[in-house]
Amino acid sequence: MITLEQINAFKERIESLAVPVLSVYCDTDPSKEENKNMAWIIRIKNALKDFKSLDVKLNNGRTFLEDFLLSLQFVHPETRTLAKFAWVNDKNELESETFELQIDLPAIDLTLGKIDVHYGKPYLLPIYYAFDEYDRTGILHIYGTKWRFYQIFLNEVQEITDTFAEITSNEWKEIQDHLSAIDQTLYGERHFYAREKFKDKYKSKYQNWSHKLYKRLADMLAKSIHQLNISRLVLIGTDWQLSFFENYLSHDVKKLIIGHVSNLTNPDNISNKEILEKITPLLEKTEYDEEKYYFDLIYQGYGIIGLSDVLEALQIGRLQILLLPWDFDAKAYRCEDGLIFGLLDEAKKHCNNPAEINLREYITDLAEEYSTKIEFVKADIKDKLYNEFGGIAGISRW
Repeated sequence: MITLEQINAFKERIESLAVPVLSVYCDTDPSKEENKNMAWIIRIKNALKDFKSLDVKLNNGRTFLEDFLLSLQFVHPETRTLAKFAWVNDKNELESETFELQIDLPAIDLTLGKIDVHYGKPYLLPIYYAFDEYDRTGILHIYGTKWRFYQIFLNEVQEITDTFAEITSNEWKEIQDHLSAIDQTLYGERHFYAREKFKDKYKSKYQNWSHKLYKRLADMLAKSIHQLNISRLVLIGTDWQLSFFENYLSHDVKKLIIGHVSNLTNPDNISNKEILEKITPLLEKTEYDEEKYYFDLIYQGYGIIGLSDVLEALQIGRLQILLLPWDFDAKAYRCEDGLIFGLLDEAKKHCNNPAEINLREYITDLAEEYSTKIEFVKADIKDKLYNEFGGIAGISRW
């Protein structure tokens, strides 16, 4: 799993380069027939054959292109997307950064053999969107004495084994006894006398030991959430047990919860794949609801639509959120001073020789300059963006 430290190190490194960078995004999904036997390498080779700038000789006698293609032989992705960046360092040697991602990326033109290549300024919009906008989701699985915590990022699942490491085996047994008592007595015999029996028998333990231990568990969970920069939380298990523990969570942690999910079929022996499959519908619904919320704000009059108006608002710092379609590929016109216009006639009023550009190569810089969040939309929201708002829109600050 890609860590925050790795992301920050990559950003610092790639943004400090003063040399041209080769940016390659490639569909490598091994479940697809066209990617069998690493056929994607051939497609990358074909996509790069006309890049004459890559014929420069390196210290080892090979060219940039030859060294880059050779480096692909050491990549064996079992993931959906390969993102690779390469450049020549001050020792005239090839350096590169490689990311194998279990997700699809936005703003990539895969019409050329499912390869998108750029040479010059690094093309970072797709990878930065993945790093910055995909939420790190925490998964708390409660099943008897098995309390396990996972994080999910970019569709990869990792168990965080030290979250509850301080709890001893005896304390876990006490937890099990306590939950069993609640389950059998309070929830098994659903009548007034059963509740009175429970209160008499377990009141002292609940008020003293149980309260302190569950509070410790809640604090341990909050610590992991903070350290991992978790922004969403899903609880898996028996609903009443989850609700019981949720009472001990702080207000800040409760705000992160996007839902409860019922226990897995075989909770004693679960795989990362099963966890991902179990919560993916909830994550997709949450993301869809967020996209729809932004879209509804535009309907309510808080937005700006159309390429020309959106670019103007963006470059005066008026936009808080920029909505783009997943397959964003708009053309625009850029003047020598850096201003970008949606129409050629508009650009010519400002400068003599505006250059036609692919806006996706510049939109990240514009958004960062004015602290505007980019939000890519898919499915029917994307269709509405094209059909009703000209393929681009923004939520305004004022």
